[in-house]
Amino acid sequence: MLNERARELAPDLLPNGVFDPPTGSPTHWKTSNMDDVKSGSYSLTVDLTGKYVGHWHDFGGARPGEEDGDMLDLIRIRRCGGNQVDAIGWAKDFLGITNGDRSSFERARRAIERDASAREAQHAAEIQKIRDGARNMWLHAAVLPGTPAELYLRGRSIDCRALGRAPGALRFRPDATNKEAGSKLPCMVAAIVGLDGAHLGTHRTWISQRPDGSWGKALLADPKLTLGASKGGFIPLWRGDGAGKLATIAPGTDIYVSEGIEDGLSVAMGMPDKRIIAAVSLSKVGSLQLPEQAGSIIIVGQNDPYGSKAVDALEREIGKLQARGFKVRIIYPPRTPIGGGGAPDPAAFNTAPAFKDFNEWLCKDPDGFFGRKAGRAVA
Repeated sequence: MLNERARELAPDLLPNGVFDPPTGSPTHWKTSNMDDVKSGSYSLTVDLTGKYVGHWHDFGGARPGEEDGDMLDLIRIRRCGGNQVDAIGWAKDFLGITNGDRSSFERARRAIERDASAREAQHAAEIQKIRDGARNMWLHAAVLPGTPAELYLRGRSIDCRALGRAPGALRFRPDATNKEAGSKLPCMVAAIVGLDGAHLGTHRTWISQRPDGSWGKALLADPKLTLGASKGGFIPLWRGDGAGKLATIAPGTDIYVSEGIEDGLSVAMGMPDKRIIAAVSLSKVGSLQLPEQAGSIIIVGQNDPYGSKAVDALEREIGKLQARGFKVRIIYPPRTPIGGGGAPDPAAFNTAPAFKDFNEWLCKDPDGFFGRKAGRAVA
């Protein structure tokens, strides 16, 4: 019953948030994090409609116990100092339920359910419209070769021609609408698919041409956004030596999983025989749809500081994969300067990463890229 009142509760519990979209019929309430500070970024999202109405998730590396939940959890954290009993009492008062009075409960329940069916039907139609729009955006885009999107990747030292082919999931649109810019901008679009091959959503990377003629990410606060669904889905970047869809890989085939497109394709530049997908965001690694016959799931790691929210979030996502029975390993770009010789200094391993991620390694040291073992593989 609380979840059905999410559109009323979320702005009250998280007053510094915003509706998304800001006009029309919003589907989400977004704020910075559980502290609800004004920061210009929106990592905590509350679903206001659909199957998961009232449920929320913090995609920005939340504190333990504050990663996700429903309206009762939000009340417990934001209003009751973490006390569940107090949260239940607060909720009963809010819903007008009198302790021990079954009739008051039934009246509240019926009031909540009256409009639920119509709301769900309307939401289903809206979601289908968004998914159709995301699919059409990708279908009506140009294939990658010869486009500014290919030049953008080449500016990141990712040469599809050297690889011998371009990823079929990546395309180019010269006119993708960007709300932040208030105009249409050039954009690399990527298909997000499920294990069955269904198109779930479209990832967008807006790009712009620099004064020297090269192409880079557009100067926007959020140059990368997703249209449609992405949870459980992935961007198929590289088939390696295999053929066919991810669902039909040979038993024991390892799957390399990057967070973003550029890191995944960088690994393809160094190990073109590997099967590589992008998870779209770190928080969605644990929910990836993956074939049961896969070998190891190898995470394409980044050199984030030990103890950081990103490291904690990655550990949680790995735990989700392991709980589903998958074997998980991680590879990292070098943490010690290349050419130093000898064993890595443990202190330097903690404090002085040579490269933040695989794409930075590829860009800054192309001759040494994968010239030696790529970081560490850890269970």
